Amino acid sequence: MMRRMVFLRSSILVLGVLLTVSGCESFRRKFTRVKKRGKGTQESIIVAPRDYSAHPFPNDVMYKQYFTYWKVWNQEWVVSLNDRDSHKKIVSCAQQSLANLEKMRTYLVEEKQKELDVFVEKTRALKDEIEAHKSLLPSQYASYQYRAERVLSAVNRQFDARHMKEAIR
Repeated sequence: MMRRMVFLRSSILVLGVLLTVSGCESFRRKFTRVKKRGKGTQESIIVAPRDYSAHPFPNDVMYKQYFTYWKVWNQEWVVSLNDRDSHKKIVSCAQQSLANLEKMRTYLVEEKQKELDVFVEKTRALKDEIEAHKSLLPSQYASYQYRAERVLSAVNRQFDARHMKEAIR
């Protein structure tokens, strides 16, 4: 009886090893040597230069895009002043608002640029004041918020993209 058990176990073991080694292709693939690529079979790199200097959108679309960016950043600036967020966030919102306002300016005719320059200077002065004060008092938050809201409403009213179609270059 003991011999039968040993014979049965050894036959099952041998059968399992044979099935594993011979029946599984992925197992064979693990132990086959992969040929190295020669120097002559290297793939060539294709470089297609692109001209990014000219933007593909007309000026009215670009103006509308920067107007939207400016509006969102200015609203975020007002909200961050209202919520008394960190100084870094308030300054970042102010910088983004000013940058988008200046980009809007580039798409306007000269007469409208001069009108917008008033609000650019107000925004720049307000941003510089906030940057100068690392810690703001509660009354300063309210004052800066009021001034930012005034610029937001005035520019939103006077330079809305729907009304500026004739003034865009």
